Amino acid sequence: MSGCAVVLAAACGGGGLSSSGSNGGGGDGGGGEPGHLGDPLVMYQWYLLNVGQDVFTGVPGTPGIDLDVMAPLSQGINGSGVNVMVVDTGVEIAHPDLKDRINASMLRNFDPIAADANDPTPPFGSVGDAHGTAAAGIIAATADNGIGGHGVAPQATLGAARYLCGPANCQTPVNTLSIFGGAPFSQKVAVFNASYGAAGAAPIEFDLGSNFLSIVLQHLETMRGGLGALIIQSAGNEFQTSTGVDCDSANREGVTCVNANFDPQRVMPQVATVAAVNALGKRSSYSSGGSNILVSGLGGEYGLRPSNAFGLPAGPAMMTTDLTGCNQGYSSTQGVFSFSNPFDVPGSNINAALNPNCDYTASMNGTSSAAPTVSGVVALVLQANPALTWRDIRWILMNTARRIDTARVPPTVELPSGEEYVPEPAWTRNAAGIWFDNWYGFGLVDAAAAVNMARHYNIRLAGPMLTSTASEEADLQNDPAGVEVLQGRARGLEIPLNVSGPAQVVESVQVSIDMVSANLGDLAVEVISPAGTRSVLQNAYNGFENTGAAVSDWVLASNAFNGEGASGTWTVRFIDVDTRGGPPMGVAGVAINVLGH
Repeated sequence: MSGCAVVLAAACGGGGLSSSGSNGGGGDGGGGEPGHLGDPLVMYQWYLLNVGQDVFTGVPGTPGIDLDVMAPLSQGINGSGVNVMVVDTGVEIAHPDLKDRINASMLRNFDPIAADANDPTPPFGSVGDAHGTAAAGIIAATADNGIGGHGVAPQATLGAARYLCGPANCQTPVNTLSIFGGAPFSQKVAVFNASYGAAGAAPIEFDLGSNFLSIVLQHLETMRGGLGALIIQSAGNEFQTSTGVDCDSANREGVTCVNANFDPQRVMPQVATVAAVNALGKRSSYSSGGSNILVSGLGGEYGLRPSNAFGLPAGPAMMTTDLTGCNQGYSSTQGVFSFSNPFDVPGSNINAALNPNCDYTASMNGTSSAAPTVSGVVALVLQANPALTWRDIRWILMNTARRIDTARVPPTVELPSGEEYVPEPAWTRNAAGIWFDNWYGFGLVDAAAAVNMARHYNIRLAGPMLTSTASEEADLQNDPAGVEVLQGRARGLEIPLNVSGPAQVVESVQVSIDMVSANLGDLAVEVISPAGTRSVLQNAYNGFENTGAAVSDWVLASNAFNGEGASGTWTVRFIDVDTRGGPPMGVAGVAINVLGH
């Protein structure tokens, strides 16, 4: 359940295989009725207010591990006036808990067999296609209507595009341009929720200056009258496993298998990449790590009891909207998810009492769930201060996120040289005094703190980020093998890059790499800032194959340096942990973009 590998795969939310055990402990696991606003299922939405609910899993959450959203909601900050586009498998726009949130002018169905191009509702009888409807409910299910639960921003306006409907048919360049501001239906969007991502076994070439997607994403800066729009994207569910990838080394060393940096869309600053946290305040078991993660949202686990037959982590998943009826969606009789949380099993006592029409699910999970929790918070922030730019939103999220799991110790390995090496660091305080962790970014998003900062915010980071660049190329004419990466050593190959230019304060860093030969599973790519902060952009012991093939235009990003000074000598370090032997790797060239203000 932790990977959905298609060209652009839904970040695997929902339907987590689970056993249909009875309710644990004292009561339904709801632990009371937190923040009840006239919606009968809100007591199970631990991500809104966590008082220890187990949501029928027998594993109580940790009180306080939530979005800290109740204070803004009680003050009338509910997302009103903010347009959010759900780019996904589609959304059932007639769902009784979503229909009042839908803007009919912000809808599109790119499935060529769809009966109505302006209705993104998935085909009747879908199971996995419930993904977008579940994400939409997390963002903006209607409050105080006496049914279901409610969203993080229950008065936000929803648009929807059915875009994940077969890569060959739907995910075309023209459709991508249309979704991200290139067509009338998307031009008034402030926040795009993208609960999907690429996954595979090799880097994807991505020329920042000429790639079509890079150009489309940079155009987002012109939306909202020049204030810009922001994409909130899931980090991926490939920490432990991914289709077609060998994760044995990663699991053995306790590091992420497929790094969140793998998807080129996630290396762009117009995209806020979001990791997932469970109800206990730890990384969701599946959530990919990466230096490009900005913040974490809440994604939960699989909705399982500890006795589940699948060996998957127990604990609450996300309570949200599902495709309506008991013959489609996650809560259905189709059998695919027949061992789901009892709330989702037609005929169970809990289902009959609380979800008889199967219009909701308690099994949505994944970074697919974490992204919409952050999209909802951004809607609250924009209602509090509509004048914020896309860069202001990033800055606010970064500066108000909460550190969690602060006691964790990163794994250490011994290299062939005998040196100890930390392949994936934990919380690190950068030279600007800001804490960052490859598993959590700047931490768990905090709605109350973010809204409060937005109300008093006066920095205004307008327009595109300023860019300071530097590059270094090998003399391949005289040394066709490139610059050698010393094997099995903690310092490997270090390439200094002297950066000067218009950017003075860092908001993001991008590194572009060309290699003559690369054993990617053994390769770590690190960057050290002029102030001495170390960031691991690509961790060794990952799921890539050691093929020795050339790599071109491989782009990685880091947010770990945000707030630091931009000018000075940056060092890009290549490390070959040399687990399998073979010839040394060779670097052909490296370039760095330091983006900021």
